[in-house]
Amino acid sequence: MDSNPGYSGQMDEEELTQKFLRGEITFAEYSNEWYGKDDEDLDDKADDDEPCPIPAQLKEKFNSKRRSKYTRLSTALLGLMGEANIRFVRGEKEIAEKMCYEIIRQVPNAPEPYQTLAQIYEGDAEKHLQFSLLAAHLSPSDAHEWQRLAAISKEKNDAKQEMLCYSQAVKAEPQNIDLHMKRLELLTALENINYPLNTLKVTRVKCYHKIVTSLPPSEGETIMKYAKLAASLYHSGNEIERALEVMAAAYKKCSSLFTLEDTNLFLELLIARRQYQTCIEVFVANAEVEIEAEIQTLRDDNNIVEQTSYLNCRIPTNLPIDLKSKLLVCFIYLKAFNLVRTLLDDFLTNDVEKAGDLYMDIEEALSAVGNHELAFRVLEPLVKNQSFDLGAVWLKHAECLYQLGREDEAVNSYFNVLKHAPHHADARQKLFNILERKNCIDDALRILNQDYKLTVSAGLLHQQCLILKKYNRTLEYLDVGVMLLYKTFVKFRRPEEFKFARYSRSPLELIHNYRISRGEKPFNDDIHFDEQETFKLSPQEEWELFKELLSIARKYGKYHVMEKLSFGALMSKSLAPHQQEIEFLCFQACLLNQDYSNALILVKDFAQKYANIVCWNMLNLISNLSDDHIQSKYLTRLFNKKPHIIKNLLIGYTYLTSGRYLMAMKYFLEYNEHRKDALSALTVAVTFLNMVSVRTIDKHHNLVLQAMAYLLKYQQLRKCDQETFYNLGRAFHMLSLNNLAIEYYEKVLACEPLPACEQHGVMNLTREAAYNLCVLYKDHSPKVAQSIMLKYLVI
Repeated sequence: MDSNPGYSGQMDEEELTQKFLRGEITFAEYSNEWYGKDDEDLDDKADDDEPCPIPAQLKEKFNSKRRSKYTRLSTALLGLMGEANIRFVRGEKEIAEKMCYEIIRQVPNAPEPYQTLAQIYEGDAEKHLQFSLLAAHLSPSDAHEWQRLAAISKEKNDAKQEMLCYSQAVKAEPQNIDLHMKRLELLTALENINYPLNTLKVTRVKCYHKIVTSLPPSEGETIMKYAKLAASLYHSGNEIERALEVMAAAYKKCSSLFTLEDTNLFLELLIARRQYQTCIEVFVANAEVEIEAEIQTLRDDNNIVEQTSYLNCRIPTNLPIDLKSKLLVCFIYLKAFNLVRTLLDDFLTNDVEKAGDLYMDIEEALSAVGNHELAFRVLEPLVKNQSFDLGAVWLKHAECLYQLGREDEAVNSYFNVLKHAPHHADARQKLFNILERKNCIDDALRILNQDYKLTVSAGLLHQQCLILKKYNRTLEYLDVGVMLLYKTFVKFRRPEEFKFARYSRSPLELIHNYRISRGEKPFNDDIHFDEQETFKLSPQEEWELFKELLSIARKYGKYHVMEKLSFGALMSKSLAPHQQEIEFLCFQACLLNQDYSNALILVKDFAQKYANIVCWNMLNLISNLSDDHIQSKYLTRLFNKKPHIIKNLLIGYTYLTSGRYLMAMKYFLEYNEHRKDALSALTVAVTFLNMVSVRTIDKHHNLVLQAMAYLLKYQQLRKCDQETFYNLGRAFHMLSLNNLAIEYYEKVLACEPLPACEQHGVMNLTREAAYNLCVLYKDHSPKVAQSIMLKYLVI
């Protein structure tokens, strides 16, 4: 085991002692390892008269553990110890020291040899302190010795060791108030210099608590002072159980010193822990309340049970109203409704303006036990008072009416709740249920609408989605569903932000930086979900809702909504398993929304990941639709790893659309040489025809002849008369050889349609050919053009 603190179990006693003596561990660490704990025990017995709250079995185990450390020396070792002391007195220190170490070797947890060694090393301050600490630790009942060691630790500026010494002194003499005060003074001094108190394992409230549990009843005023201080600190830290412990200890020792304020605090803590019977006893003992009760013995499932029935109660006229309200609350929870009704009549005569909060406490107790009729009596004066025209009060009023079956009146109360708290989800849900039962569907659905400028309930949005779906309000369902998904999806502001959603690392940070660069607020502040709400869609529910909303948006042409949803899904952690499918949905949404720049980014990514004909076709499609044509350099890089002849077709098309016909011809000829199919021949022919239109290129006649040669080769390979006649007609039309163009267009009209296609049905180029004929005839033969139009182009 290394010398670093943080032990997982108790090490060998001799090894532990040697580590301390060598300075490898501090005394606090040594003490912690020795006892297995380094915090003081607040439940230590204060004196012999006070019962120990530790259970008997645990107490016996704890005491046996302590006894195992405080071993007494055997007769032989006692003789050796006496010999060592005689040698020390005679000045034979080396022999005395060896004798002490021999005793420590055999019994390392006996205090006597350490005491003698401390005297031997009195001239060596460090060793004297070490042996003195060990001796005091093994015989901890000497409070004066602990005080002396605390003073030495203070001189050495060792605050942690000083505090430990004072804590041990307090344990040795728990009824010594001076020791408690010195420890508190040290704690105050350390607080003033901002010492890290969390390393001491001693807090101010624990010191207060220890004083209360340690001092005898004769120190009643001191006990009360520190009990109230401790209770206040515990209460502010929401440690109700601890606050009750310290007040109960003070009450047990000096209940006669409890003022009405103290009693009120004690009762409040008892009620918080539902100790209503104890509260009644406190009222009788400290508040001069007289109660008549009888105890009935009942048999329940072969068990004898005692039940207390409260018959009468007499309250002093000068009893403060807050104590009256607490007595009433106790009787409510004890279900003594015969007394509750009488006491409630008296209580309701108090001014609502001054006692409104107490009214609320009583109403809460009545509602908790299900007595909504009496709860409603308490609420009526509150809702009529202007000072308590609050959403919380109206909500309780509405709940009481709802529970009593008075739904028509409850509607008005729920509307008052929403007037004060428009974001209250539960009130909206209850109001919807009432209006739906009354068949006021439109009003009920409007009630579910939340103001997105306020705090939004995701749970209510989900309920609204289900209800809108139930009533076939499809577009409203789409809007609300999108808002619900914004709980996990990013709400994009513009299409330029979509590209950041594809980055796997810190996409949110990229979006925020982009917004900052534009001088905008980085975070979406237009919708705030209730952070305290526990509702959350499961990953499967989120996925199903996303797909359904996407389908609705597509059906109704809400393509911008499709795109926002799709890119939002890319950044949802719960939808990460569906990443591949979502990416393709993003691509579809971009196409439908004509966002070709983002579609281009996505399709490039597809082409890198999935090298197949489908991806290359999509790449070519976006190239046709986008103003930013695919660059040849990108295509070259794309096909470097996995060469494919389709590269020539794509790069050739890129050069063709950019007007670089010679480069296009190079790639198309290579493609034609490799494939020798109809498409490759057509691409070469089209390139030759485009070159004819360029004035800077010579020998146009040769280009025309070559174009026609490849067109005829295309006709031979294609073996589809209507298509080939049409393309030949277009070529002659382009070359202004109108007589030949007319001939081939007329051949198109005379041909049968193209073979049927499973995806597109029958393909027919008749109308296209007829239109081109009309264009050729309209200037010179308008009647022929009109007859062709009437025959082929009229629907």
